[in-house]
Amino acid sequence: MVSRLIGIFKRMRADDDCDEVRGTSSDYIDGELSEAGTAKVRAHILKCGPCEAFINTLRATVSLLRSTAKEEPPSGFKQRLRDRLDQGRGN
Repeated sequence: MVSRLIGIFKRMRADDDCDEVRGTSSDYIDGELSEAGTAKVRAHILKCGPCEAFINTLRATVSLLRSTAKEEPPSGFKQRLRDRLDQGRGN
């Protein structure tokens, strides 16, 4: 069974459409693509399982991140972080 799946994925090739879909996936999920762009992504993921899985995984990840509580960093955290970054750069 596994060898059949590997064979299927080896025969599949990422084309320019796959690159474009993956490159615009965040905009697609956020609803920021034009109607034409959205239609193009939808049509592509109907025929491309790997891109559909990519979009679904990204959508789940974004949803999970948006559902977490937002907390403010402790007082002075940002300045301490900047200072440490400057030290690491040798400034």
